[in-house]
Amino acid sequence: MRRLCAAVLLGIASVLGCSVGPEAYTADADTGSTHALVVVERSTSAGLAEPKAGAVAGFVRMPASVDAAEVMKLVGLGLELPALGQCAEGERGRDPTTALAPLGQVELLEAGDVQLATAWTTTSLTPRAFPTVTDLISGVVYTARDRAPEPLPSGVTYDIRATGGLHVPPLNLRVEAPATLEGVTVSGTALEDVATVSTAAPLDLTWDVGSGGDIVYVELNSTDGAPSVVCAFRDELGTATVPASMFIGSGEGRISFHRLRTQAFTRPSIDRGELRFDFELGQTVTFE
Repeated sequence: MRRLCAAVLLGIASVLGCSVGPEAYTADADTGSTHALVVVERSTSAGLAEPKAGAVAGFVRMPASVDAAEVMKLVGLGLELPALGQCAEGERGRDPTTALAPLGQVELLEAGDVQLATAWTTTSLTPRAFPTVTDLISGVVYTARDRAPEPLPSGVTYDIRATGGLHVPPLNLRVEAPATLEGVTVSGTALEDVATVSTAAPLDLTWDVGSGGDIVYVELNSTDGAPSVVCAFRDELGTATVPASMFIGSGEGRISFHRLRTQAFTRPSIDRGELRFDFELGQTVTFE
């Protein structure tokens, strides 16, 4: 799974920060800004019926003197992708040039009761004190209680609600979640049947086309310490190629396909809001 955002608190995994699909985060030059992000993620291993799922929500107030994108990465709410049609190495951690002192003015705001509801389920997100890696950022983020998939289905309409807090207005948003990826092949072989992947040859990828505007991004990871590679493509194309030798890893690893859907919103007191669905289908493989 491409690292559930909630993993910052649940110990599941970590995530990337965002440039394609999700719009770049910016802060007002004079007054700073408030950012809201709600993420729903599902992860399934090819050939296995039982997925895992999770959700996280954060409401971040930051001064103009900090890099908003870097802050979102630090609090586990970022997602960084290459330009569409391109591949790049994955996340490398915090930018060492980022000034840490202004981060003491960053707050993770309380937003009251936060719920994700569908026609059949209602999931209440739990506020948790943020375990800051900098000892400077303070506040809470909201996460699902566990990784059960049933409360967070794919291909349905979500109502996202927050009762609001001192600095966060009440929210009532509606958005359609994408369907889970299907029909995924790697060089002509169904993903669930892929056991080995040659990094010396181009990887021809296909999937059943989803909705226009969504993104499919692909990750290649190995356990030998080689840099991961991420490639991003338009979902409606249904096909893509990872160039030969783009990934240098070898041995045991994983190839993962993600269907990504984002929707921006604004509200009084929220300068930049985003709803994000990130649904992964992956397979353990041997790179050679």
